[in-house]
Amino acid sequence: AIGGSVGQSMDETDRLKTSHALETVRTGVPTSWQNPDSGNYYTVTPTRTYETQGEPCREYTVDAMIGGKREEVYGTACRQADGRWRIRE
Repeated sequence: AIGGSVGQSMDETDRLKTSHALETVRTGVPTSWQNPDSGNYYTVTPTRTYETQGEPCREYTVDAMIGGKREEVYGTACRQADGRWRIRE
């Protein structure tokens, strides 16, 4: 659900860690990990929290080191009724 090559590089565990960060981490606090299978590093930082149409939403950044190249993605995700986070376009 995260865009660009960063999203394509993430496996299911990376996506779960991203969702967990959006769900539980305070605004401005980074969460980092390295994927043991791919060797990629990710840091997710929620940057703003708000509500729209009854859904909690968070803006965030993802800093990634993929194949030795640093990439950064900015996005917004909103929590659905089933608890999953959906990227807003």
